[in-house]
Amino acid sequence: MPLPFVYYNYNMEKQFTKYLNGTASPVEFAQVIKSICSDDNRDNVSTEILKLWEKTLSAAIENKENSQLLDKIHHRIALEESKSIARRFTLYRNLLKVAAILIVGLITTTAIFYYKPEKQLYTGIIETVTTPYGARTSFKLPDGSEVWLNSGSTISFPRQYAAIRNVELTGQAYFKVLKDGKPFIVKTRLGAIEVMGTSFDVKAYADETFETTLVEGSVKVSNNTNQLETLKPGQQSAITPANEISLKEVNTELSTSWREGKLLFVNEPFQNVAKALERWYNVKIELQGDRLKKLGYTGTIEMETFGEVLELINTTTSINYKFNKNTRILKISGR
Repeated sequence: MPLPFVYYNYNMEKQFTKYLNGTASPVEFAQVIKSICSDDNRDNVSTEILKLWEKTLSAAIENKENSQLLDKIHHRIALEESKSIARRFTLYRNLLKVAAILIVGLITTTAIFYYKPEKQLYTGIIETVTTPYGARTSFKLPDGSEVWLNSGSTISFPRQYAAIRNVELTGQAYFKVLKDGKPFIVKTRLGAIEVMGTSFDVKAYADETFETTLVEGSVKVSNNTNQLETLKPGQQSAITPANEISLKEVNTELSTSWREGKLLFVNEPFQNVAKALERWYNVKIELQGDRLKKLGYTGTIEMETFGEVLELINTTTSINYKFNKNTRILKISGR
């Protein structure tokens, strides 16, 4: 027997809200997708999306910041997209276009899910998932291993694995790898990681040091000159562009909290904080002065708007800032 309409709508609103905030469990995420695909739920889904849009537009006008509802709906849907979902969301895309006109310049990102049949790796078609600045996503690889992909990142992998489970990464990702007897290898421009089954974070942005942080299990990290380090849980390896490799004990939460919607910093050089905020909020940050770049920052950023983040940093750090909303350039100087 179907649930009463009011109770059903309450659950749907709750699921969509958790989905938007990035706190939905895999089961809840699947329920949201199932609700969207069901013909019986068409009116209910439309109603709930309209409600969320009204809340988002009100917040955008009041706070002059976008909660990025469009971005999160787009990039989550894109990863689960099928022909039936695509047809169903034609109506919603048109609605989003209208809303985008009302808040021009605030909605700037979407995730991309596409195939590259011209590129071969061992066997089959290569699939590529890209999350631009301001977006994050999670999904499962062909072997069932889980991946969380941070802002400004790209990962490529075969649609079907052969003897080796291979992925190529630029950016940052958290992996929860299943054991199935086949080696699992993460390739980056500065080196590679080999595992059998474990949980770990990889940070391999083009302009930064290649870092691997191990949460569970064991991994082997090698640089481009075949120097090798074997990590234990709680350790982090770093490989520089000069192929120098090092190993240290770390608080793994500092490197992995981003997948839960948090950025944690403990005496982090401000230039590193700025890079994280650029990707997180899709802005350009210009730091004025070398002293400011080396200034240590300690704090937690969790689900705040960009305006709230600026005020938080301003009250806890000796800085002045000026933000141009048209160019999305933030200029920061020391006091």
